[in-house]
Amino acid sequence: MSWKKRLLNIGILSAVFVVAVLFFGYLTNKGNDDMTADMGAATYPQVSFSYDGYSLNTLSGYAKRMDIVSMRDSITPVVNGCLNLSIQEYGNKIESLRYRIFSLNEKEKLLDETVKKPGEEIALEFDQEGLLTEERVLELTLNLGKDQLVHFYTRIKNGTDAHMLECLDYIRNFHESALGKVEGAGVGAAIEPSEEGDNTTFGHVTIHSDYDHVSWGELEPVVEQGERWYIKEMNSSSTSVQLEYRVRCKGEENETDLYTVKEFFRVRHIPEVNKTYLLDYDRTMDQLFDPTKVVLNEKGTLLGIQSENIPYEVNKDGSIVSFIVGEELWNYNKNTDEISLVFSFSAAENTDGRNLVAQHQLELLEMDGKGNTTFAVYGYMNRGEHEGETGVAVYCYDIETNSVEEKVFISTDISYGNVIQSLNKLAYYNVDQDTLYVMLEGTLYEYQVSEEEQTVLVKGLDDSQYTISENGHMAAYQKEGDENGAKKLEVLNLDNGKKREVTCQDSEYLKPLGFVKNDFVYGVAKAEDMGKTVFGERTLPMYKVEIQDEKSKVIKTYEVEGIFVLNAEFEDNMITLNRATKNGETYTKTAPDYITNNKEKKESNIYLESYATELKETQRRLTFENGISDKEPKVLKPKQVLFETPSVVTFDESEPKKKYFVYGHGELQGSYGKAGEAVRAADAISGVVVAEDQTYVWERGNRNLQHTISDKDEIIEGIRTKLAAQQPPAEVMKEINGGSYMDLTGCSTEELLYLIGRDRPVVAMLDSVYAVILVGYDDSSVTYVDVASGERRSVPYEEMDQMTAGSGNTYIG
Repeated sequence: MSWKKRLLNIGILSAVFVVAVLFFGYLTNKGNDDMTADMGAATYPQVSFSYDGYSLNTLSGYAKRMDIVSMRDSITPVVNGCLNLSIQEYGNKIESLRYRIFSLNEKEKLLDETVKKPGEEIALEFDQEGLLTEERVLELTLNLGKDQLVHFYTRIKNGTDAHMLECLDYIRNFHESALGKVEGAGVGAAIEPSEEGDNTTFGHVTIHSDYDHVSWGELEPVVEQGERWYIKEMNSSSTSVQLEYRVRCKGEENETDLYTVKEFFRVRHIPEVNKTYLLDYDRTMDQLFDPTKVVLNEKGTLLGIQSENIPYEVNKDGSIVSFIVGEELWNYNKNTDEISLVFSFSAAENTDGRNLVAQHQLELLEMDGKGNTTFAVYGYMNRGEHEGETGVAVYCYDIETNSVEEKVFISTDISYGNVIQSLNKLAYYNVDQDTLYVMLEGTLYEYQVSEEEQTVLVKGLDDSQYTISENGHMAAYQKEGDENGAKKLEVLNLDNGKKREVTCQDSEYLKPLGFVKNDFVYGVAKAEDMGKTVFGERTLPMYKVEIQDEKSKVIKTYEVEGIFVLNAEFEDNMITLNRATKNGETYTKTAPDYITNNKEKKESNIYLESYATELKETQRRLTFENGISDKEPKVLKPKQVLFETPSVVTFDESEPKKKYFVYGHGELQGSYGKAGEAVRAADAISGVVVAEDQTYVWERGNRNLQHTISDKDEIIEGIRTKLAAQQPPAEVMKEINGGSYMDLTGCSTEELLYLIGRDRPVVAMLDSVYAVILVGYDDSSVTYVDVASGERRSVPYEEMDQMTAGSGNTYIG
């Protein structure tokens, strides 16, 4: 055969092969419009603000307008009516900038201006009279052309006399002196070492840690890519700032290790003596997992220094583990000796600062026997298909194809912190049934993903009317009834979609309390026990508590003669029962009791373990009972399965429940139904409490050292007169406050001083009948009006706490 014929035949065979491949690809993808790809780089611009040489509050952009009331993250000082804005374009062309100013509750729009073709640096003038008399919200909108708008949010406040530069300089000096272990720079004198500090770890260091831990021991830290500065709070008494950065430290198994760090400061500047003081300090560091270095030894997977417990899931035979460290999800397969980076926003091929924004949280939902892992990403999406959006993305990692497939995305318009707090209660995906369950504002939704069908299972629930198991696999809720209970409860197993009912006798009511593993804990109340709280609200406590297993068998009963259960708290293997006794119609709190969970945790041959070394101190390891022989694993990076039309779901906006939000250490820490619970939580972290409309309810500090309510004598006398006439305190406070009041039960007297300092009298119950009205304080005592006599008296804070102990420290604001 001639060479020309050979070439012709080869060409024909090649053409046939190409056609065959294309045809096969068509067949295999027919009806399945998807492909695999990398997540892709971030594309949005960012903005920040310059202040006396500092770059502050770098903001990430949002793909749509957000719920302004929820966008409570950074706060930016405006000096002499001017705000210096920096725009980091990242290759985008900015056609225009629109900036608007709103009241915190978004009810008032106070300014609306547009700048055409803004440069990278621009000064925004806010000289309108009265514009910054209060804290406001600034919304910036960049027009990138072709109808693409990117939105940015920060609170703003008049910072002309806030001494911000002194505070920032102090923080920078402390931060750099601690990094460099600079003796005599004031770090040692500023901190307050005590037994509260854990001096066995660098993962979490506080103002109560010793000097060696605050100054990084012998780790020799070096910051990489610079610090990102965020002002979180500013008021007349203090300024709170959080630094975020990556730091490279001296290692042990490796020459160096890389960490992600959050460092929080609360400081106060006193101009009279020109001195700045450290009020609070909190630093966390988490070692980033780098499989190109030594991450395995004969005992297991080395995770290094971590700030908290590490979420992980193990398959049935204990050969595969998925774990989350540094907001990255990893999978290690011992059988194949492979490590896969399943999900990360920050692990891009470049060092783009936009990928480092830590406004999201990963959660493991489930792992099957093969090691396939279902997980969720809550919060702000840094890059990828949903860049600039907030919500919940549910993914499945297929270990055989080494790919990650997005199953559904829940789209919201609320801040990342609110997404984590609200949707993290329940957003569960059932792989086998392709079904998503979501609890949002007291409404439980069931969403069939493939059919795109949404069903409301139950709605209108308060927090006390439903409960979710810790692993998210079980839910229980009232089908009807009110806050005092229901005739039947429904228990839903989200793993298989099966439901069962818990019922009671005709004269009884049921209340869902919680879960011990998959065993359901509920309370039983009798209709005849209806009574009232110390401050006059109607209540129906439970006379017994039962624990029921998955087969509806009651396996434990708690019942004590003459004692009633108000509610229950679950933590680890302990159930705390908050109890009360009844006197006439009134229930008064008494000492709590406890139920210990004796159910043993299912053991696996892979488990999380702590160990310590001299240099890095406490570290974490996923220990393999049978050890690991091969310590040089293959590193994989799964592709993401992309669909032409990914499944995106939104849920109807329910009427928001009244809640109190606690912010502290630079983050939204939690939401609470009662003001007293929120105040106690905020006090523990020197934080703030705001209502759902962003009204300030409580702050640590930010009050005068002494105060007396002097211009509300008529209101105080009105309260006293009504209370003296035996009118229930709750009704009294509702009458003078437009139908609402704050339940501050459980607070200490000292925690109530902020409210009194804002001219808000507080009713303190001495028992179920007698009350006093708190109307003033100084540096050691509180002043009250005796309801019976009308006399004013002062007692030390501790004495008032003792006086109200008989009512369970019941206060109404």
